[in-house]
Amino acid sequence: MCFLFPDPRTQDWPLCGSPFPILSIILSYVYFVKVLGPQWMKGRPPFKIEKLIVLYNVLMVIFSAGFFLYGGSYSYIPPWGKFSWICEPINYSSEPEVIDTITIGWWFLLLKIVEFADTIFFVLRKKFTHISALHVIHHSLVAWGVWIGMKFGAGGSNAFFPFINCFVHTIMYSYYCLAALGPGMRKYLWWKKYLTIIQMIQFVLAFVHAMVPLFYDCGYQKGFAYAVMFHALLFMGMFMNFYRHTYNKEGGKTSEHSAVDGTSSLRNGKSYKNGGSVAKVKAN
Repeated sequence: MCFLFPDPRTQDWPLCGSPFPILSIILSYVYFVKVLGPQWMKGRPPFKIEKLIVLYNVLMVIFSAGFFLYGGSYSYIPPWGKFSWICEPINYSSEPEVIDTITIGWWFLLLKIVEFADTIFFVLRKKFTHISALHVIHHSLVAWGVWIGMKFGAGGSNAFFPFINCFVHTIMYSYYCLAALGPGMRKYLWWKKYLTIIQMIQFVLAFVHAMVPLFYDCGYQKGFAYAVMFHALLFMGMFMNFYRHTYNKEGGKTSEHSAVDGTSSLRNGKSYKNGGSVAKVKAN
């Protein structure tokens, strides 16, 4: 089986056949959060959905941790997972354990779609400055990248990024959940800067891991490796730009930032000055 030849095991699965359903979902998401949503909210008061956001973040912590542990038991977590941490070829067989593994990948794709709610909450709360290019591109391309893996080669080393991403998102949504509880939690959220660093480390690991098959042939297709490396480089560059603008102001000193929003905190690489105070916009 070669890269860009559809994986026959997932060909008839929901969302995994034609690219039009997933592209329609992604494009509808982008249109709503950038155009339709802000127009619809114009003249309306922001929705009071703080309790919903807390519940959402709690559920995302549970789901992210669940995918990390359960999915890892089929892939990278010993002694149950048997995947090589160096390079793992894609197993295109239909053995029950293999099908179970790629089924987890399909549910992970749905999780990435559910995460579009991060941005929708911003629209409903009229926090339009939080809806940055980084935020929207990140959500869109991660969902698209997971779909490509499910479509053309579920499993193997393609499982590495979802594995580490679930770990990072467990930490990330824990942070967002604490932030959503209100200003009283602000003193416990000093580690926002380190959350951004963890997110960048995630992309460095993904890039380095994807480079291995270029020098060590384990049967994993190089086309997938190049695709992962492109995504990792793109996101790493965008997050580094966010980090530089957010934490390296005034000769390397970390500037003060606004209270963290309850849905997600790291959404944008821009700063907006308001009467001398700097309000940080958030990036994912």
